[in-house]
Amino acid sequence: MRHNNVTPHPHEPGSQPPPSRFGDALPPTVRDAMNEIDLGPLADREVPLPNNQTPALVEAWLDGEISATTVRASQGGEEAVDIWTRINNEAEVLRTRTTPLYVHKRIMDALPADVHQLSHPWYRRAVTLNPITLIVAAAALLGIGVAIARLMAH
Repeated sequence: MRHNNVTPHPHEPGSQPPPSRFGDALPPTVRDAMNEIDLGPLADREVPLPNNQTPALVEAWLDGEISATTVRASQGGEEAVDIWTRINNEAEVLRTRTTPLYVHKRIMDALPADVHQLSHPWYRRAVTLNPITLIVAAAALLGIGVAIARLMAH
């Protein structure tokens, strides 16, 4: 167990419990002054975002419709072009990576041999059916036989 030098432990002399609320860490005079300030009712409000055309310009640039210089000329366009250029470069590096041959060989060697090779052809393999499957198959064959018999009778 490590000793934490930052947070005093309750069994150490002179240690105080950490403050439980934000205001508890403030001196009493400041805390009393803050309690006297009336902030009014708290309400949720929307913060308007600046009308920025950069996302539309970036999409057009990524689609090849406009040049990068047009996007760089817009507000925030320099950063957008830089980050998307970096993303494209990293994606290209990842796209060209391949698994080394020794890893591929180790994976293939770890697979059991009988998974890819069947010991018998499909017509020589044993067929196992549960009783419900046999009953359903028998009922289906009986129904088909009855249908054929009625067709032959007419």
